[in-house]
This record gives sequence, structure tokens and C-alpha cells, in this order.
Amino acid sequence: MASDSSSSITSGPTHHHVHRRSPDVVPRRRTLHGFAEAMSRADGIGLVDVDAFTALVVRTRNSVYRITILTPHRHEVLVQGGTFFPKCTRARLDGSSLGGSCLKLDWIGVGLHLEFHAGDQWIITSHVRSIAVDPLATSRPC
Repeated sequence: MASDSSSSITSGPTHHHVHRRSPDVVPRRRTLHGFAEAMSRADGIGLVDVDAFTALVVRTRNSVYRITILTPHRHEVLVQGGTFFPKCTRARLDGSSLGGSCLKLDWIGVGLHLEFHAGDQWIITSHVRSIAVDPLATSRPC
């Protein structure tokens, strides 16, 4: 009986396969369906669900913002906080996103980025961690 010195017995494959995503595959969270699914699970507050002059304290990963709702259905707010709003600034709060091109209008969502327009600037915040109604809203507008 001849033996082959190069043969060996193994209990499985001798090499590891790395599964790489095709460059043509879009991550689920970046699809419209994935975005809609994430929005349905997100805690948050709709701008049209609060009265005008309601003030919110929104904490993001990097900053704290005080947002006074001026005209809910037109997205008009006064905002102060973070690097871009050191002083009370009139802005439009467009809504929340996952950081891509899909945006949930009139919405501040926990775990999502806020998107503002102020003057010619478009500002996207870090992820929202919490939202609270400011109890001192009647004493100062912003």
C-alpha cells in the first residue's frame, strides 16, 4: 500500500472565507424601507405636536441645544447650543435623519441627527440622546 506523504486528514476546511459585501449592496438602513422601519421604532417628538413657544432641551452626543418652537408647521425655531449656535439664532428645523438623504420632516428623533437650515448654512447635529420640555420656557425665549 503506497502512502502519500503530502496528504493529511483535517476536520474541516483549511482556509477561512471572508464574506465581503458586494460594492453594489446598499446597507439596509440606507434604503427607504430601512429608513421607514427605523423611524417607526424611534422615540421622539413631532414639531406639530407641540404648541408654539414650547422650549425643548435636546441633548446630542456632542452638545446640548435649547430649541424654542416658533411656528411648528413652518419648522421655524430659535436655537442655541453647540458650535454653530452660540447665540440664540432663528433657524428652520427640517427634521431628523440617519445621516443619509432620507429625512423625517417635523421630527426630533432619539438616535437620529437633527438637520437645521440657518441663513445659508445646513447644520447636521450628532445623534440625539434625549429630548425634554424646558420648564423655564416662560422666563426666556431661547
